[in-house]
Amino acid sequence: MYLEKRGVPTSTVVSTAFLTHGHLAAKNLQMEALPLLVTPHPLNDLMPDEVRELARAAYPIVLEQLTGMGQQAAHTHVKFVHPAARQKAEAA
Repeated sequence: MYLEKRGVPTSTVVSTAFLTHGHLAAKNLQMEALPLLVTPHPLNDLMPDEVRELARAAYPIVLEQLTGMGQQAAHTHVKFVHPAARQKAEAA
């Protein structure tokens, strides 16, 4: 956030569990409009292939945030379904 405040484009990534904290931290730094990239939570149990899949899904959002292209939403969720949620859906 400090780089963004100095005019250096960044992409700030938070998981769903930390979205509120991310918004509060941005507000405390007088950066209420800081766009956040939101990933599913948790991430620590993802396998390497799943991390690559998540990265591919996040890549267009990161590019948008770094280049300032397009409308910047307060937060943008990555279109990635956590593998545990996939298994639950398949079992149902």
